[in-house]
Amino acid sequence: MGDSEGFAEPWLAFEKQIGQRFLLYGPIEKANDQYLEFGGLLVSKLTFPAPDASVKTEDKEISPGLKVRIYTPPNYSGNKPVCLFFHGGGWAMGDLEGEDGQCRYVSKEAGVVVVSVDYRLAPANPYPIPFDDCFIGYEWALKNSASLKTTPNQAFTFGTSAGANLALAVALKVIDEGRGDTLKGVVAVVPVTIDPAEVPAELKSKYTSYAEHDEHTINTGKAMKMFFDAYGADGKDPYVSPLLHKKLKELPKVYIAVSSQDTLRDDGSVPTVYDEYLGYPHWFWAYPSEHLKEPIAEYNRNLKKGFDFVLSPTRSNKI
Repeated sequence: MGDSEGFAEPWLAFEKQIGQRFLLYGPIEKANDQYLEFGGLLVSKLTFPAPDASVKTEDKEISPGLKVRIYTPPNYSGNKPVCLFFHGGGWAMGDLEGEDGQCRYVSKEAGVVVVSVDYRLAPANPYPIPFDDCFIGYEWALKNSASLKTTPNQAFTFGTSAGANLALAVALKVIDEGRGDTLKGVVAVVPVTIDPAEVPAELKSKYTSYAEHDEHTINTGKAMKMFFDAYGADGKDPYVSPLLHKKLKELPKVYIAVSSQDTLRDDGSVPTVYDEYLGYPHWFWAYPSEHLKEPIAEYNRNLKKGFDFVLSPTRSNKI
């Protein structure tokens, strides 16, 4: 299962429980099958909770080939900004089902309507198609605030991993188009902020996680190269590498979780809240093992605080 140095004891106990450390390598044509095989192992070893039926859902096609799932919390009274969610999966994997539980949790605990965008996937649909689909979702949600019962012209973006990259990128495009007044902020969980080949010289000494954790996490170095190649984008594009965008400081608020370092806070005056989970790899909160009960509960508590921060009326970075 690889070396154990630096890992938290609950994570090592989880690996022992399932009998392996899952590392994704590709190639892209086999990546989904590899992940499904791992998913089958998890289902055989763990008990996944049933979907929270108190959160109402509706699937809707908002343009040809593009669907969303709308989550409405119980006893929703309306008049809150809408949350646009973009799933993870390296721009090439994932769907509406994979993070359904997290969307239900966020909708209920934060008391917001969540619109999860089922963007088309690379490599069959390379950049900018997934990004454009997410931006279409943002625009659709604003235009349909009356039927969603959300605050008119108020939204925020939320994503995990490559979805967090899309959440940052969509927010920056909103600002570029002169519509920053509609944006409350961004919730970015384990975000991809830059193509590693394009890291600025002044940050290279801090950007070491690809080398340090290549064999420690599901998204190995080979997997990340596979995903960037599948996306088919120029790493210098600021919507692909948001860290390079010249208007980062215009983001209203950003909550970052499980990131190795808070690059946004050092780039201008963005009010940022940051949580780091030492000893845990990518996506640890997705595995309902008794060994991970406490770190998952901590992650959920902090995520709720992150949403409260983004939705709060001030620009302070206090929560």
